[in-house]
Amino acid sequence: MFGYIKVHKPELKVKDFEIYNAVYCGLCRKLGKTYGALSKFSLSYDMTFVSLLQASLSEEFYGYERKRCRVNPFKKCTYCKSDSDSHSLAAAASVALTDMKVRDNIADCRFFKSLCYRFLRLFTKCWSKKAYRDFPELEKITDEYFKSQQLAENDPHCGLDQAAEPTALAVSQILSLIECEEKYKFVLKRMGYCLGKWVYLCDVADDLEQDIKLHRFNPLIKELPNNTEPLKFAETRLVPILNTCFVECSTYSELLEIKRFKQILDNILYEGLKNAQLKIFTEET
Repeated sequence: MFGYIKVHKPELKVKDFEIYNAVYCGLCRKLGKTYGALSKFSLSYDMTFVSLLQASLSEEFYGYERKRCRVNPFKKCTYCKSDSDSHSLAAAASVALTDMKVRDNIADCRFFKSLCYRFLRLFTKCWSKKAYRDFPELEKITDEYFKSQQLAENDPHCGLDQAAEPTALAVSQILSLIECEEKYKFVLKRMGYCLGKWVYLCDVADDLEQDIKLHRFNPLIKELPNNTEPLKFAETRLVPILNTCFVECSTYSELLEIKRFKQILDNILYEGLKNAQLKIFTEET
């Protein structure tokens, strides 16, 4: 994923930030335990949000434990227990999406430039195979995501909506795998769709200047008028869409029966998304 879905720390209570870190560290520990130490490089704030959402809807919660950090053995951390089911989907999705990203980089690079990604795929392919055994639906989701994104990027007439659709659908389908009452499945799908579209469009704006220099695909490039500052154009073009996406996502979240972590989830959906978006366009925190 892209790393935009995270808390806005200044607006979060200290105890809630410690809980957020415990979920983040618990997901890290789950990745290492299930897929091996190197899989921890797939850890992201986006999948931490998935863990939080899963735990917030679950009837059971396994609590916390304090152990030495496996990345920094001199430090002790509080973990949301890694045997908790709330980490399983997020960990599987993390490695599956990382493998898909590596595949995408191999497809986009010339042979010699792709050698490091080909080597990395020896690991990511093993991780994703194990993830697909635990969550068979993920294989279909990532394959469709990869193929749809490739089609969009190779279409000379591809616009914003077509380019964002694969990410929006993938996040929608991943959130629909969260275990919860059936009546909340549609809500999670709609949340995921809006969130996925928001994430993709944030990335489009964030990478626009670099994509122009490197001649990489970006659906905004062909819309960019001559002698126009790219980021200012992206702000004018995207902010109304981005605002609609995160407002709709936040609105749908109010329909869920949140059993725990509501303050943290609200912080992410109401403050974190807005702050991440602001940072892209104004370089403010």
